[in-house]
Amino acid sequence: MDDLLDQRLRLCDLYDLYGGLLTPKQRRAFELVVLEDCSLSEAAAELSVSRQGAHDLVQRSREHLLSAEEAMGLLAERDRLHGEIEKLVDRYRGELPSGFVEELLGILGRKEGQWDVRLPEG
Repeated sequence: MDDLLDQRLRLCDLYDLYGGLLTPKQRRAFELVVLEDCSLSEAAAELSVSRQGAHDLVQRSREHLLSAEEAMGLLAERDRLHGEIEKLVDRYRGELPSGFVEELLGILGRKEGQWDVRLPEG
């Protein structure tokens, strides 16, 4: 179950970064099925395509997003930088004001004492 959630969260991050590279129809299919959790049949009806057509649009969208990340590596770089900042915060935690630490970790998407979930590659 966690793998499916991790994959979906990773796809959402990829969509945020690279969604503009998709065609309007691919974007809408991805939004309906992945972001809005519609069924393929519901997406097909809204897109005026067959169920298989909706499936193909979503699949191509995923492939394009993964391919864009492979080529550009923005998500991987963001995760690397977040990790470096978290290490710095942990190293200097005793010297930093607690409000600053909490706010910085909040910006990174991590609560005090909780590590950010690292999504599996691929």
